[in-house]
Amino acid sequence: MNSTRLVEWLVVWVYRLSPYAWLDAGMARMERRDHGRWRQARYIASECYIVGWLVLSVLLWWQASELPAWLAWPVLLRIAGILNKEIGVVLFGRCKITPGRIVAATGRTIVLALENYATAALLMAFVYTKMGRFHLPHGESGVLDGGHALVQSLSVQFSMSGAYRPLDLDTWVLVMAQSAFSFLFSLIVISLFVSLLDIGSDRH
Repeated sequence: MNSTRLVEWLVVWVYRLSPYAWLDAGMARMERRDHGRWRQARYIASECYIVGWLVLSVLLWWQASELPAWLAWPVLLRIAGILNKEIGVVLFGRCKITPGRIVAATGRTIVLALENYATAALLMAFVYTKMGRFHLPHGESGVLDGGHALVQSLSVQFSMSGAYRPLDLDTWVLVMAQSAFSFLFSLIVISLFVSLLDIGSDRH
């Protein structure tokens, strides 16, 4: 097994841990009986799942002070799942409704990817309210409140540089992990835009 196949295997294995993957697999079996109806249902389900997580991420950040700290761990798993699925789609044509074909970068694909990007930023804002120690204004230190957490997350997401300085190794690892997510996801979105431009040029 070469390194490319190993990465592809890991991507598919992680994807299969997602509840959405189980739902889609069941709908794919039904699609064999009624292709038109169930294919459309799978598209709707995928969009509802992504938009649902976007709405949930807003609620998690908004109500962060009322929620337990242990929720940060499943939230981090969801962020990893977002990146894993986008890598699977773009690099290997896997983890999507029609596997094994060349990925066509449609407007829908790009919009859904950007929604995932926004979801990840809001989820990381929630994580920063529960994990990490930062140097805050006025000489204070500790975890970030909702507003400061959102500023920190958006700063890392768009510039790969945090607004607040981490105070320990664990916090540095957390911030660097988000920076790595932002870098890889940006490459994915850029590749989708380039693919879309290529498709548009071929039509002319």
